[in-house]
Amino acid sequence: MRIGNEFLDIYSTTKVISNGFISNISGENVPYVLELGLNKSSILECNSWNDFTTNVIMSYIMEDAPINDSRIILQENIMLEDKHWNWIWKASHYNSSEYNWFFLKTQEGVQGVCITFHPKESKLQKVDIFYIEFISSAPWNRKSTLHDQQYKGIGTEIIKQVQYYFLKKLNYCHGFSLLSLPQARKFYEKIGMINISKYDEDKRLFFYEMSKENAILFLEGKNV
Repeated sequence: MRIGNEFLDIYSTTKVISNGFISNISGENVPYVLELGLNKSSILECNSWNDFTTNVIMSYIMEDAPINDSRIILQENIMLEDKHWNWIWKASHYNSSEYNWFFLKTQEGVQGVCITFHPKESKLQKVDIFYIEFISSAPWNRKSTLHDQQYKGIGTEIIKQVQYYFLKKLNYCHGFSLLSLPQARKFYEKIGMINISKYDEDKRLFFYEMSKENAILFLEGKNV
């Protein structure tokens, strides 16, 4: 069923909760802000990301790419598993008080988005933590041989700033959890998250949690 975006008109209030700098592909530090709250223009902008990915795929195919190799090359260079995500649909379903929306923005627009749920029972300690329902970097910020990357470290920066928010503003303990798509597993393992396989879902979504100790190291920018 197609969902119209008229209901988004009620979402216009956001607040900046942090700011900083991220590096572009040339190594220049570019200022960003992290906004909290549902916002119509930001949601619509995220929903347009699919157009970028589709154009990259079509450009590659139009270059007479080898049919036998094209699927492998696309899987290695394009995050296809979240290509179908509809942020308007998500806004219509994940909008109660348990959910928080975060948008990382530069002057060019939204570079990343994260939706969290709280509270969530930790599997590693007897405390409540937050849960990352969805997180995504704009497709042009992902490493690929099929297009130029604009910014580096968007996902890492969003997670760090969101964790600071839950620690400082909501007095949560260190740590968070999520279900990972197969293509994202290496990233979450790299930042120190632990796969607890008994909570995996249908061999398509893999449960990860960041322990307190690893969360502290992650925020300090240390290798886990």
